Amino acid sequence: MSADGIASITELTSRLSALAQNSEKTRSWPHEALDIYASHDGWRWGIGREYGGLELDTTSRLTRYVAIARGDMSLALYVTQHDGAADLLAQSENAGLRSRWLPRYARGEALTTIGYSQLTTSRQGGAPAMRVSEVDGQFQFDGVMPWVTGAPHVTNVACGGTLDNGEQLLAVIDLSASGVSVKPASELSALNSTFTCEVFCDGVKVTPDDVIAGPEPQVLKLRSTLRLLSVSATGIGHGLGMIDYIRDDPITADAADEASRQADEFYAALLTLAAEDDPAQSAIDALRARLSAWLVRLAGMTMVRAKGSGFRRGHVAQRLTDEALFFCVWSASGSVRDGIVADLSGQA
Repeated sequence: MSADGIASITELTSRLSALAQNSEKTRSWPHEALDIYASHDGWRWGIGREYGGLELDTTSRLTRYVAIARGDMSLALYVTQHDGAADLLAQSENAGLRSRWLPRYARGEALTTIGYSQLTTSRQGGAPAMRVSEVDGQFQFDGVMPWVTGAPHVTNVACGGTLDNGEQLLAVIDLSASGVSVKPASELSALNSTFTCEVFCDGVKVTPDDVIAGPEPQVLKLRSTLRLLSVSATGIGHGLGMIDYIRDDPITADAADEASRQADEFYAALLTLAAEDDPAQSAIDALRARLSAWLVRLAGMTMVRAKGSGFRRGHVAQRLTDEALFFCVWSASGSVRDGIVADLSGQA
């Protein structure tokens, strides 16, 4: 990356960091942070050039996720969800859908997000949380998307559902469509400026023109390397943000130096996986688990650095530590959770 590019990313982190605490304190949608992101061409980073984007490679985009999370974890969460949905459209064989939405995403005229946790980690073990049926040549969605980041403030969502035969479907659903109900944002320990909500569908119909992929047995099997590594990238960034906080106190300064060395190791591992054509899921999960346990330990050091005042709601240390704990649950599969427990209990 050029010196100008590094300076631009450093500036992005600094500007976002100055806003992060107030956005969380007021629980307000981060309009100003999103404007800063747009001023750095953020909406265009992952969009193909034919749709008006910059088409940055995976490594460049992961580097930017690190920078965003170092400054503002809430913004990083939303941006990864927006990009996850946009990437699904970019990979879709539905050319009309790509042409309809990707140029608008690149210009920031429409925002999107993902709503498929019910296919991966949420509401597992029972009947499908989001059911899909075929009705008069259309697909009807009934059920719930348990985690939809930014739902009250975005245009549409990449929603996943399951048919009676077990096949799955991904489609773009307009969040203002008839039958869509966006519930009030869940009250979270942190990241409240992301407005993460449950979204219900009651007889919501979409046409084949709105289908991203499917019906097929595993509609998410071809998730991009970027999507598979985005949580780890933001984890590294958030860790660096906590290191920035603990570095200027004599009690935690030495710990900050060691944590920086560990962050460099995590970043090198991230880039190694990003360079592989098809990184093994086991390696991705192992990195996630080690990172999440590292963030839990950093959260403890952050609270030590803040002393008693850090335990008050609204203190920067409280925000940073709660955001760190989010990585124990964010898209955490069973193997990731097992790895976190093993690491924290000294069994890894």
